[in-house]
Amino acid sequence: MNIMTDSLGAGRSPVAKKQTGIADLQSQYEGKVLALVVRDLAPVDPKAGEGIVMELVTRVWEMAERHAATAGRTTWSHLSWFVQNAVTEFIDGLRPQMAGC
Repeated sequence: MNIMTDSLGAGRSPVAKKQTGIADLQSQYEGKVLALVVRDLAPVDPKAGEGIVMELVTRVWEMAERHAATAGRTTWSHLSWFVQNAVTEFIDGLRPQMAGC
């Protein structure tokens, strides 16, 4: 197994992960992150447009980048938590607007 080309990341050394960085994660998980944002956002704001979805996806990748810079690794578990966090922050931002309804 070549630790530099293993597409699932199993067996990769920490050095290899740091060299490939966030771009490798994005190439693996971009679609899954997008789908998870859409799924988690739908009950909260079913009419959310592409702009809001992409803003949340961008937040997820920003969190992942900060995490990757300080941690030894960033995995799908981290990414799914970042999605949950981004959607929760979005909901918290809506609450003051909804209070006057």
